[in-house]
Amino acid sequence: MSDGIRVLALTPLRDEAIKPSELIQITGHQTLTLNARRAITILWHNAHQQGIREGRDYSIELAELRPDAHKGSEMVEEAIVPLMQTILTVRLSGGRTRRVQFLGGNDMDDPDRPAGVLTYSFDKRLVEMLRDSAIWGRIALPVLMAFSSKYAVSLYENASQWSNLSRKVFQEIPLDEFRQMLGVEEGKYPAFGALNKHVLKPAADEINALAPFNITIAPLKTSRRVTHIRVGWWRKSEEELQAAWAEAQRPKVGRRARIAGKVQHQALGPSLSSSLRRERLSRSLAPNTSLLSEE
Repeated sequence: MSDGIRVLALTPLRDEAIKPSELIQITGHQTLTLNARRAITILWHNAHQQGIREGRDYSIELAELRPDAHKGSEMVEEAIVPLMQTILTVRLSGGRTRRVQFLGGNDMDDPDRPAGVLTYSFDKRLVEMLRDSAIWGRIALPVLMAFSSKYAVSLYENASQWSNLSRKVFQEIPLDEFRQMLGVEEGKYPAFGALNKHVLKPAADEINALAPFNITIAPLKTSRRVTHIRVGWWRKSEEELQAAWAEAQRPKVGRRARIAGKVQHQALGPSLSSSLRRERLSRSLAPNTSLLSEE
């Protein structure tokens, strides 16, 4: 979303992060775990609530960074340390890029800190870069924490930004760029069939079960080779929103089976022929259209 308003001038809600596009459209995060990818958004949101300033320290309760049912700080540390070590490549206007460390120094291991609190800071170049950011995505934190796939997190955050765009309901992305966007490790799932099975379909299924919008992912071919991905999105109906919110509140145990059952149930309804799917995918996706590609 962009209407001339700066991200830093906005006041985020408690459970909804307003995340700058510069922090969504990152690359170089292939090695980051699910917890580390979620931590980027949580740490940004917490700092945004406290007020972003160069050189400022922010504090957050460790409980906000822990996965469900985990009481120790081991998994928090496993997320924090890679965020200090990983160099993220951030897109700037005019096609330029900047490399930054997302996270600066922190005192989680400081014995004098308040119990259960992490104090941290951001790279000054990151703060400088985000000062004029005017494009963002709205990230629902309960949805973010409900994901079990790191690829679903990356796709959800990018789609959250796209879904705010007016007069646009799909995005076409070169396959190599799409892999980088999702943070798929270099050399992993080189064949599209494997990528689709292990990354794209599971991520899309989770998003469609949990997010306030639905998405479709369709491969686009040049000759016989998949060269681009088309992602379409539309807002859920009120009934679907209620179902998604209810699923986000349920335990993760059994979620894959529930999602698989839902997808199977949907597949039992009227299906589109491959030629009709291609024809409809060549047009702009209507907000209430579901185009499920089985290619």
